[in-house]
Amino acid sequence: MATSSLRWGRIVLGGVLAEVALILVVIPMRMLESRESAITVVAVAGSFVVFVPVARWLAPASRPLLHGTLMGAVAAAIYIALTFVGQMFAPDMPPVPWIYYVGHLLKLAGGAAGGWLAERAATAAASPAHASGPGVAGLR
Repeated sequence: MATSSLRWGRIVLGGVLAEVALILVVIPMRMLESRESAITVVAVAGSFVVFVPVARWLAPASRPLLHGTLMGAVAAAIYIALTFVGQMFAPDMPPVPWIYYVGHLLKLAGGAAGGWLAERAATAAASPAHASGPGVAGLR
C-alpha cells in the first residue's frame, strides 16, 4: 500500500514552487506599474502555464494526475491564505477579482495536465516499444 500513498512533500513543494514562480513574475510587473489588465492576464494564464512543468517534474509515478491536481489545490490555498492575511493588515484592500478564481481552477487543470504528462512519460518509458528490439532495428 506504500506505493499508492500520497507524497505530500512533493505536493506541497510543487504548489509552493509554482505559486512562488507566479509571484516572482507578477511583483516586478507591479513594481514597473504595468496595467492591471496585463497583470491579470499574466497571473491567470500563468496559473495554468506554470503548473504544467512543475507537476510534470514533481509528480511521482504513483497517481501522478492526483498529485498534480493537489499541487494546484495547495497553490490556490496559499493564494487564498495570503489574500486573507493581506486583508487583515489592509482592510481597505480591494476584493479579489472573480477572474482570479478562474485562475485557481486553472492551477488545478495545469497540475492535472502536468501529472498526465508525467504519467504518459512513465508509461512510454516502461513500454517495450521504446526498447530497440529487432522490429525497430529492421526499420533503419
